[in-house]
Amino acid sequence: MKCSFFSFFFFSLASLPSLAQTDERFTIHWAINPSPPFHIVDGALKGQGICDVLIDELKQYMPDVNHTVSQLPHSRIRMHSEQKENLCFPCMIKRESSPVWIYSNITVVHPPLGIIGDRKRLAPFADEQARISLAKLAADKTLRFGRPAARAYPPVLQTIVDENSENPLFFKLSGQTATVRILEQIVMNRLDYTLEYPTILRYYRLSQSSRDLQYYPTTELGNNPVPGAIGCTKSDWGERAITLINKGLENVLVDEDYVNQQAFWKRLDENPGTLVKDGEQPNNTP
Repeated sequence: MKCSFFSFFFFSLASLPSLAQTDERFTIHWAINPSPPFHIVDGALKGQGICDVLIDELKQYMPDVNHTVSQLPHSRIRMHSEQKENLCFPCMIKRESSPVWIYSNITVVHPPLGIIGDRKRLAPFADEQARISLAKLAADKTLRFGRPAARAYPPVLQTIVDENSENPLFFKLSGQTATVRILEQIVMNRLDYTLEYPTILRYYRLSQSSRDLQYYPTTELGNNPVPGAIGCTKSDWGERAITLINKGLENVLVDEDYVNQQAFWKRLDENPGTLVKDGEQPNNTP
């Protein structure tokens, strides 16, 4: 797996203007949110997140472009983009349009967002196709739902979440590791379910010994895959950045390392013994 060392810059809003071009070459300013499995900044899989490798590959295939990488909370990434600061966020859902972002071509197709929770608690809610209705879970007076505070969902699911904003059994967790902490809370019986991608469960199974969690597609969303893309600030700078990125993606998307890494994260192992400690890494995925 090709990997490079990230240069992390922790900057405030006041410092952003200093990121202007310093030479004749165009510079893409990558902003990342260290939320595994999209970006992994420590542990056995450090640098092997879904979008870590995407940036590494783009650096390789865009040698005439400078790259900087800055680590920021998701809320600040959004704020800086709204203020037309020059930045690109490599892990986004590609939507029809956005007032804030310009999207690249599709970089990955995520498996559908679904319900993750304790299999014993959730199994009775599953239909014949092993799908579970988020609306039915939300209506249950005993089940506790947890989600990252900054997370947004596809409209059909977001509507249900919004309708339950005052539900005392709906909880928000903040922080860069909220997705993993929510799964930990479910294992400890402090929450019952969450709404996440199966790749989140994949990461948890690779880094934890627990095998009690199960992924179920939702009745509302079904098995519809979710397209991912890079988003850059909606500005002239962003237009230029996306043009260059799309050119680089022509090579990245067919690169063997990138293809293997995407396949690695999409696979949900049924064998409890297949863990990182046994030698499995993204770069040797069959």
